[in-house]
Amino acid sequence: MSEVGDIRPEFRVAVFGLATRFQRLLEVVLRHARHNRYRFCLSTTRGPGEFDIALVDMTVAGGPEVAQTLGHVLEKEAVLKVGRRTDPDRPRDDLLQNSFVSQVLFALNRVVDGKLSRRREAEVAAAVASGMVIAEQGERRRPRALVVDDSPTVRRQVSLALHQIGVDSESVASAQEALDVLAMRRYEMVLADVVMPDMDGYRLTRAIKRNRALRGMPVILLTSRSSPFDLARGALAGCNSYLVKPVSMQSLRETVVRHLRKIAQRRRTERDYSYA
Repeated sequence: MSEVGDIRPEFRVAVFGLATRFQRLLEVVLRHARHNRYRFCLSTTRGPGEFDIALVDMTVAGGPEVAQTLGHVLEKEAVLKVGRRTDPDRPRDDLLQNSFVSQVLFALNRVVDGKLSRRREAEVAAAVASGMVIAEQGERRRPRALVVDDSPTVRRQVSLALHQIGVDSESVASAQEALDVLAMRRYEMVLADVVMPDMDGYRLTRAIKRNRALRGMPVILLTSRSSPFDLARGALAGCNSYLVKPVSMQSLRETVVRHLRKIAQRRRTERDYSYA
């Protein structure tokens, strides 16, 4: 258990075949490592799921077999082998007995650093696959949307809702401004009102879909008009989704997330095709 007020992440260490002398030294090192970035504690049990890192003495009978078995239970890097550099029958061990005290904390930190790094990479990969993280030109960023509405209040409300979903946004007050911005900056999608003074949302959608560089970008129309005629006009203009105001947070989230997933899938397909 973590000490009261100790907010460091805690990891459990189990020992296998380690001599009593080394176990006591390990306890002393871990107990006094109060300024280490992680907190380690010795696990009193060694069942499945009851420890995060294993220290295995490779010099005792059965040690190599235990290490091999644990390698199927834990990540390979989480099984630290303790031994002697002079042993000709094995590759170099992770921890040498003659430098155990000075190196054990570094070895444990290295295991956790690697574990957390792989976890972060997996989380980012999952976010990229879902479209909630955009990976381009070696950088990662949140998805970006352009909000087009002549009402400052609506622009602010939609931008706030998108932020809660995990999407960054910029907003403009007219369709012409939107086209000017789209010519200079890349977005994952456009959310536009239908009724605007200079150019309505239908004409904006048609202009986007006629542009070869922009036509693959989803356009979501937000409007209070819900007649079959209006829905048909939206479809004919080429809009990808048509949401009737007032739009619920759930409906907006589902629509945005669905399009982000499609974008991610399309980009994966294009990338795979380019490498083929």
